[in-house]
Amino acid sequence: MVKVAIASYLPQDQVQRIEKLDPAIEVLYDPEVVPPPRWPGDHVGPADWIPSPAQRERLLGMLAEAEVLYDFPREKGAPIPDLPALAPRLRWVQGSMAGAGEVAKRAGLLESEVVVTTASGVYSPYLAEFALLAMLAHAKRLFRLQRDKAAKRWNEEPVDTLEGKTLCIVGLGNIGRAIASRARPFGVHTTGVKRTVREDDPARGYADELYATEDLHDALSRADYVAVTLPATPETTRLIDRRAISAMRRGAYFINVGRGSVVDEGALVEALREGHLSGAALDVFETEPLPAGSPLWEMDEVIVSPHATDNVPEADRRQTDLFCENLRRYLAGEPLENQLDKRLLY
Repeated sequence: MVKVAIASYLPQDQVQRIEKLDPAIEVLYDPEVVPPPRWPGDHVGPADWIPSPAQRERLLGMLAEAEVLYDFPREKGAPIPDLPALAPRLRWVQGSMAGAGEVAKRAGLLESEVVVTTASGVYSPYLAEFALLAMLAHAKRLFRLQRDKAAKRWNEEPVDTLEGKTLCIVGLGNIGRAIASRARPFGVHTTGVKRTVREDDPARGYADELYATEDLHDALSRADYVAVTLPATPETTRLIDRRAISAMRRGAYFINVGRGSVVDEGALVEALREGHLSGAALDVFETEPLPAGSPLWEMDEVIVSPHATDNVPEADRRQTDLFCENLRRYLAGEPLENQLDKRLLY
């Protein structure tokens, strides 16, 4: 019998889907010992949530038995550290986030033999929609239209089009590919930046041109729109620095749906103030929540999303689809999808 513990809130119908997958599994789930959801689909819970002593004892009992974990156990909005010691029978953790590398590190799993799989691909459609929303709002001058409407001003100044524009996607994984596939019908020319580029690279099916990371600045200099989708790793920290931002075409529009640590936020603010960049759409920030004193709050041409554009209730079903497929593979001894590279952290 394979014991599967669910360590974050999951609706009962999704729990039942897991239970019915195979008679060889036993599901351990107690909704009272996991952080309560703040909204449908929330797997993190309130930042101040702490289990009671009785709840903690029940949670530790589940962890002690678990061979498989669906998500990371949390308190105070953070993963519980030293997970291998708390769950000595643990062999595999399925994270509920695409960027599970940083969470696995905080849980103490990088030096262990526990396999970690990510939710890469689950949230890609929602993040891609945000990127396209931002691009269309910029091209059609939505902020100007809103200001003119508020002032009852009939302003016939021209707007723009996405057709013929160049979009540079930095990070052509699942999110980047979802953005590229949605931008293509608008007549957008897409370039992609990847860590490495091969002649037979599957990413060529999504981008008109591919650049290796070492040619990042060249790719940025050719783009009207730049979308960053990168995870937080030692290699990506402040990859979009002052020099990279300076390499962007004057008037370019910037989007970040990856991680805030990838971008030098001070340099980004400066480029926006000086008009080097015409605007930005940001779902992630160096410090979250974004401090009240951040200039980004006051900038008219900047969309601030509180790391929430992928908070979509439908994601629970997609999460369970992925977990059930991986659990089927685990029971059959097959390779798991989205296995985390503990060296690269994605």
